[in-house]
Amino acid sequence: MSFTHDAPAGREGSGEGTERKRSVVVPLSTAIFAVLAALSTLFAHNRSISALSVKNEAILAQSKASDRYAYYQARRVTYHLYAALLQTDLIARPKVRDALQQAANREQTSSLSVLADAKSFEAKAAADEDHAEAILRGFETLELASTLFEIAIVLGSISALSDNRAVLAFGGALATLGCGFLVFGLMQAR
Repeated sequence: MSFTHDAPAGREGSGEGTERKRSVVVPLSTAIFAVLAALSTLFAHNRSISALSVKNEAILAQSKASDRYAYYQARRVTYHLYAALLQTDLIARPKVRDALQQAANREQTSSLSVLADAKSFEAKAAADEDHAEAILRGFETLELASTLFEIAIVLGSISALSDNRAVLAFGGALATLGCGFLVFGLMQAR
């Protein structure tokens, strides 16, 4: 497929075909830069949404961990209250002491499982927090790629207005650098 136009009949030797070939390069390059900018922006926004979602999961897990720690502390207070009562001679009847000892043992056992739950939620919160940070680094890299592509679009427009190929070449170099950041950003954690 060719993006050049044939010269109209009677003008074949005038060099207009070469000028048309050159005139297609600038808009085509700028269009490619625009597509790359749109793609990198799309991927960056996707990463931003993913990071927010994972960050919300981390906050929820931290909240659950806090709730479980509070419940653990309440269970421990109950256990220590029972243990303190058993150490005194306030309760002399053996059946009551046995029932109190069993209740203290239940509180001890259940409080340890509640503590394990709290630690599990806390570990999940920390892992989600780290994952959100990694996703945000990918987002930042993709945003940098988008910026480079947008600058390349502006340089392509300046090149078209000023008929200066050096400006277009610089825009192409920035777009190439943007492609590198785009690939790197896509390879970072999701």
